[in-house]
Amino acid sequence: MNRVNPRSLRVRLTFWYSCALILVALVLGGASRWALAVSLDHALDQSLRYRLIGLRGFIDENSGDGLDRLKFKLRELDHLGELFQVFGPHGELMAQSDGLARHRVSTDPPPDPGARMLFRSAGPHWFPMRMATQRIYVGDEALTIEVADPQRKYEGVLREFYSVLYVALPIVLLIAALGGYWLSGRALGPVDQIIDEARAIDPANLTARLSVPASGDELQRLSETLNQMLDHVEQSVQQMRRFTADASHELRAPMTLIYTAAQFALRRERSPEELKESLQKILREAKRCTDLINQLLTLARSDAGNSKLELVPNDISALVRDMVAEMSLMAANKDITVGSGLPDVPVFADVDEASFCRMLLILLDNAIKYTAPGGRVSIRVTHNAGQVIIAVADTGVGIPVDQLTFVFDRFWRADKVRSRDAGGTGLGLAIAREIAESHHAELTVESSVGHGSTFTVRMPSTKQSPLLETSSERAI
Repeated sequence: MNRVNPRSLRVRLTFWYSCALILVALVLGGASRWALAVSLDHALDQSLRYRLIGLRGFIDENSGDGLDRLKFKLRELDHLGELFQVFGPHGELMAQSDGLARHRVSTDPPPDPGARMLFRSAGPHWFPMRMATQRIYVGDEALTIEVADPQRKYEGVLREFYSVLYVALPIVLLIAALGGYWLSGRALGPVDQIIDEARAIDPANLTARLSVPASGDELQRLSETLNQMLDHVEQSVQQMRRFTADASHELRAPMTLIYTAAQFALRRERSPEELKESLQKILREAKRCTDLINQLLTLARSDAGNSKLELVPNDISALVRDMVAEMSLMAANKDITVGSGLPDVPVFADVDEASFCRMLLILLDNAIKYTAPGGRVSIRVTHNAGQVIIAVADTGVGIPVDQLTFVFDRFWRADKVRSRDAGGTGLGLAIAREIAESHHAELTVESSVGHGSTFTVRMPSTKQSPLLETSSERAI
């Protein structure tokens, strides 16, 4: 038998449900008691109203011979069990029934009722009464008459009400608490199912998903949200596995070459020229490993959110002009022309100069690397609707349309063999995209095989300024 966890949601729901029910029951019980008391007082008031009318009629019939004769007649009523008292014009007690006198009811004049009947609760605490008071006139003399009725006559009704309330209320609350516990278990049943299905998912195989109930309630949204989270987790895990495998593969080749070159050089005596050639191979592959490790470190810091950028306004045209001048020598060695189309006035955007220039360097280097000798690379800067647009175009080999969605994936290459021979690691464009996103920019690509590629960066400018775009390109 499963133990009941007092901290479980089911127990807490039952507890709060029971507390709310107890509070409602107490309020309803108190309201019912008050309503019953008011109803009983109203019944007493109706009875007192008729008795007051009867006492007034008796006084009217016997007041013709004066107040002294009226006092005598009222004394005849004392022993009949009627609870009444009459006060004279000056507030003196003219008559009081034996019942009121026996219970030592106050003989002080009652409150002035005015021209209406006044109903009130009075009497000593051992004999509480409901009293009705009225002012009447006998000739020119004003008399105050009162009749009373003990409230204890309805004690039996109240006692029975309390007995039923005190006995029935705990039973009802117990049944309601048990019902609430059962209902909470039924309501939380799908949650337990979600927990069981989530625990059954194997970390080594994240393709399993939770069943989604077609209920349209919070549980359906919870299942859908958890499935979306599992999609993201699966995608991240697959990307991490692919990233680890690709990184291992990329590092294995240069490390194998380093090991082979060193082993070959040490196998027997070598001439200085042969040793120099082996050391150059080792140095070249070591540099390749260093570059790859630095790029991996950059991506790892970006993924961890540790890449701190200082975004300040910079003239984008000036930065692009400097990068074009820096890359022109490498392009000239490959017989490639680099052209730029820049505005005639400064274009400002908030950028981190070092990382932004690195992104430009990656895009220009990528364009030059995959452009054949005699080709052309161009970079244009425009300003439109609060955006700075930087487009890097080349006349290179291009990228197949079906592979454009993978361009910014880590370690992706359209042509793996040729890219490795060209010195690429497959991380440059991934780093460029990370830098663009850290600048709140968007990096996109358009390409077709045999017609080159165009990489476009769109980022917000710091201010609107009228720019005169030039269509001329300066060949460098």
